[in-house]
Amino acid sequence: MSTHPDHLAIFITATDTGVGKTTITAALVLGLKKKGYQVGVMKPVETGIDPQQTETSDTVRLQSLLSPPPSFASICLYAFSQPVAPLTCARATGTTIDLARIATAFHLLRQQHTVCLVEGAGGLLTPLSPTRTIRDLIATLNLPALVVGRTSLGSVNHMLLTLEALKGAGIRPCGIVLNDPLSTTQTESVIQQRSSTIRLIQEWSEVPVFGPLEFQKSMHRDWRTGVENLADHPEIQRLVRHIIETEP
Repeated sequence: MSTHPDHLAIFITATDTGVGKTTITAALVLGLKKKGYQVGVMKPVETGIDPQQTETSDTVRLQSLLSPPPSFASICLYAFSQPVAPLTCARATGTTIDLARIATAFHLLRQQHTVCLVEGAGGLLTPLSPTRTIRDLIATLNLPALVVGRTSLGSVNHMLLTLEALKGAGIRPCGIVLNDPLSTTQTESVIQQRSSTIRLIQEWSEVPVFGPLEFQKSMHRDWRTGVENLADHPEIQRLVRHIIETEP
């Protein structure tokens, strides 16, 4: 393993919403902590937070992995209850999602930790303001992007479009994680399609590919236990080594 880099940071984005960004981010937090890193986490924008069940929010789940746990507000600067796009939430509440404010909070977090993980909201072109998207946030923070995607039908196109959008903005994709967040009956056609998707993404992406990570029932019964199990997955461990050894 290479020596610990100073203030390493990456942005976790995805081809879509509901792909498993928070689960992958959480597994990386645990994996990097096991390697001796002091890990900081941000989820600058989160929507769909149920006021009656905040413990199931992405922010609280990430918060629970850190010791001592940081404040909710230090992880998530813009929290909304509506389960819709951030721009729609911002308009409904009279809020402006300010990328400069997020950048200021990020730079402070980065000074305090050896590794920082920043998780996006939705997919890469999810609007944050009338003129800015998640992609603009990544560019503002000047971070490489880890892309989480599915292995289901259509995922090759979604992944390659996401990579093109990153590269078009001068953002370096540092890796791809293929995740299966939902249970699927493993028929012969599903297995064949999944294998084809994985193979083509590996062939066409020109980016290191990690996974696939199979659906885990334990994740729905006990999220913390499921994430701890995922952190021990050989592909997550390989991803952690990749981040440590190759990211500046």
